Amino acid sequence: MHDLDSALDVIRARDDTAAKHAHALWHVMRSTAAHPTKVTRYDVQQMVWRTLPGAHTKPGGAGPFDDPHRICDSFAELLHLLGHTAYAEVCRSAATHAIIDAAADPPRYRELVDAAWTASGVLPPDTPVLAWADDGGPVETALHAACGRLLEEALDQGTLPADGTGEPMRVGLVMRLLTSPETEGDQTWFAKLLDERLDTWTTEGGSQTRREMLVRLRPEVRRAPETAEERLPALAALLEGCRGGARLTGSGYLPTSLVAALVDTMPACRELTGAGRSESRWPPVALLRGLAESMGLLVRDGARLRLTDQGAALVDDADSLLMTVGERLVPRERSALGAAAEVVFAALLLEERMAPARVFEKVGFVLAEQAAAGQEPAGQVQTDIAPAQATRLGVWVLRRLRVLDAVDADWTARRVGLTDAGRSLARWALRARVLFPPPPVG
Repeated sequence: MHDLDSALDVIRARDDTAAKHAHALWHVMRSTAAHPTKVTRYDVQQMVWRTLPGAHTKPGGAGPFDDPHRICDSFAELLHLLGHTAYAEVCRSAATHAIIDAAADPPRYRELVDAAWTASGVLPPDTPVLAWADDGGPVETALHAACGRLLEEALDQGTLPADGTGEPMRVGLVMRLLTSPETEGDQTWFAKLLDERLDTWTTEGGSQTRREMLVRLRPEVRRAPETAEERLPALAALLEGCRGGARLTGSGYLPTSLVAALVDTMPACRELTGAGRSESRWPPVALLRGLAESMGLLVRDGARLRLTDQGAALVDDADSLLMTVGERLVPRERSALGAAAEVVFAALLLEERMAPARVFEKVGFVLAEQAAAGQEPAGQVQTDIAPAQATRLGVWVLRRLRVLDAVDADWTARRVGLTDAGRSLARWALRARVLFPPPPVG
């Protein structure tokens, strides 16, 4: 087995350029290594599945990397000479060369990379408290790599199955690292990652209006809502009514007895002049049911509406139900609806009561500023009709908050404000935007 210098000498005797390329890849890999002294599978895979293909396809990359396959083979030779035989085989594998070939085809490239990482067993899984970002900052990048190293060690020691099973164990290993204290100071690594995410989240998007609101809310979003007496009575009643499976009518509506109970519970229904006991006569009830189904809490099973596994787990856990609903109120993808929901939640958290028109105005400002900065979310329309879009999107958000009894409406004064439950929902929703970033496009 060689040391680095003698291994490079062996390659240099055959091909000086190959030695230079292998040394360059080694240097880059070690500069971001998951371990200060050890080479890990995570490091090698990052190099040949991400760094090398990315360098080859970026503008100017085809010059120094005219043949990425040869460079990958040179790097494999270096690893082999250094005694890292298994890692050298990763570089030489058909999967790696297929990934390199697909680098210029983003959808195909991502499909191959995702499959290869999953098969390797060292890809850190998402957890209940966060999903990994595709392009995280320095803290997140280091934590992701450290989790990959822990997973590899567990695989080598036989404490983690090598067949891809054992997901709870994998999540547990990641959670153990996230909740451990950082090297210097008394914060956890999760807190440091959250701070890094908040720095990015509060300033992204190109809107000064949005930035000013979110900077003021940063301390409130950073701190998870405490357990309190906030509840979602109508949603809880709906879930309870479906505990054993609610038998739907011939037209697919909720049973009239459950509709009557929900109408009596929901302030949004008391504001209407409707009559009767059919779900079709009470739009707020239908919207509440639609929300519960879209959030994965209820599912139609033939002639019955049943709790999903998650719905069954939350029906008797009011605090977890509040958190789950909050996290799912805002779409994960970068969309005009997601941007509008952020603004609605932020505006109502910052002021006790506001006229809906003022809320919609703020949404319009943000959408217009993002469009002017070239940062508009997917699906956003042109700047000149943003006010009409802002009203439509704002109404969409407020209606859902109202049927959850998260908004207290004073229609005489034409003002709305968040209830206690609504404040918790809004904070959970904004934290979800920070901790569960949108999946990569393409």
